[in-house]
Amino acid sequence: MELPRIDNSNLWDKTYLLLKDRIIRREFAPNHKLSIPELSAQLGVSRTPIRDALNRLEMDGLVKTVSKVGTFVVAIEIDDVLDLIDTRLMIEYWVLEKLPTLPESELNIKIEQLEKILDRASSLIENAPLESFLKSNYNLQFHIEFINLANNKKNADIYLGLMNYHFWAVEHSLITKEMVMTAINQHYSIVEALKCRNFSDAKIAIKSHLYDAKERLIKRLQDNGGQI
Repeated sequence: MELPRIDNSNLWDKTYLLLKDRIIRREFAPNHKLSIPELSAQLGVSRTPIRDALNRLEMDGLVKTVSKVGTFVVAIEIDDVLDLIDTRLMIEYWVLEKLPTLPESELNIKIEQLEKILDRASSLIENAPLESFLKSNYNLQFHIEFINLANNKKNADIYLGLMNYHFWAVEHSLITKEMVMTAINQHYSIVEALKCRNFSDAKIAIKSHLYDAKERLIKRLQDNGGQI
């Protein structure tokens, strides 16, 4: 694989972010061995920032180092998806429990921001190529904004890390416009329930949305022999 050479400003962060992006988007296949000399040559950087990046990626759970063998891209299996959805559901339910404690004016502003994300997503999917929509990551924006409703940065960071799995398992070539519209409509259902302060309906909508995502991810895994 050809990789872009990196300029020297913020070298270590840029190396880490570039490799992370390639792994998340599955440009490095699951179980692919990452060669430090090869990455160093392709990126035009020394081996030190490569090693640092791989250490950080291992902390993210994106790669795994086997002693005296090498560093490999972590594969996702069905059990990983089940654990992922359970954890996402737990955090999103926790957000709903916190919302009644927020001042009305603050909650209204935050719900309005959620709706604006959905409006932009709806406009883009109707007026731009599907590839442009997918690159915008509106799904991620919506879910992170939802987690931020509860004003807990640690939980938002945890959730962002979990969402890496979503990007891994969804290749752009497999996503259809109909699938995107279904997700957007499910998001609108969540927002409408929040606007009405009907947190029970919001909980049902969240569960329905995440379980739908789980079924699609599991099917994707089964079609690929049980892992991505």
